[in-house]
Amino acid sequence: MATKKGELSNFQHGCIGACVGSIEQTVMRPAVFWKAELQQQRFVLARAVDPRFCYRGLPVAVASIAPITCIQFSATNACMNAIKRRRGGSTANSDADKFISGCFAGVASSLVQSPFQLVEVNQQNSGGSVGATARRVFSTYGFRGFFRGLSMTAMREGIFCSSYIALAPTLKTRLRARRPEMSDGTAVAASAILAGSFGAALSHPFDTMKTCLQGSLFPAQDAGGASAAARFHRATGPWSALRDMRQQGPLRPQVFRGFIPRVFRIVCCTYIYSTMTETFENLCHEWARSETSFGLGIVSGIVPIVVGTSAVHCEEQRARR
Repeated sequence: MATKKGELSNFQHGCIGACVGSIEQTVMRPAVFWKAELQQQRFVLARAVDPRFCYRGLPVAVASIAPITCIQFSATNACMNAIKRRRGGSTANSDADKFISGCFAGVASSLVQSPFQLVEVNQQNSGGSVGATARRVFSTYGFRGFFRGLSMTAMREGIFCSSYIALAPTLKTRLRARRPEMSDGTAVAASAILAGSFGAALSHPFDTMKTCLQGSLFPAQDAGGASAAARFHRATGPWSALRDMRQQGPLRPQVFRGFIPRVFRIVCCTYIYSTMTETFENLCHEWARSETSFGLGIVSGIVPIVVGTSAVHCEEQRARR
């Protein structure tokens, strides 16, 4: 039988997070592009279905999501273990502990994610290489320019992480308890839909503000002319951008632009994370068990040899005396 999830180390959880995040980003990359284009009012169907555009920036996206999900998974495990130790380690983590750990992990990962996504969204807007975009940001705004929209990224990730780390497993457990006849796969899918939809709805306004702030770092041009996100170019922060939004019209339709592709992506993301995490955890447990068996086999083979050699040596010493 596999050991408990909490027995995996922070490093192992981090490696699982990096693998799962990379897989999800590769599969769902077009949905990320569609969402960003809608939020910046740049969506063009011909671009949306063209792999040259919807998969533009995939290497930097995968390179950025791997350390981010690595941080999220390892930080969640570290936080839950810290809470458990503070209580004496006698009880399992509660649902509240998981929500707190998820929020902490999301905020911690935003320190890495925000600069990567700023480069990513500006590369999508203007084209060019990742290195050229990063150099342009640094030469124009310095190191501080990479952290435009950081507070919005932290809010979004705190909500998102708590939804897939805490809410989805909680809903799955309660669904199985209320409907014992429900299969495990159905429970995972249902909890992913519910948790993903809730997390997406709650965090989407912050995501829209983040995208508009980061995407307006430079005035962007597309096939239809000036991007609407360019009006945020002079915004000094979220409140300034929010005032600009209010001047353009009703706030709700603006902050929920791009919601459909994002809720689709978050639901799929939650499902992928749930299933792939369990798969990789089982692989880690199996690997650890095989390593233990291999180690015990070596020990069981070496110990008799050592004991036998020692016995022979003792007999030789007695004979010499």
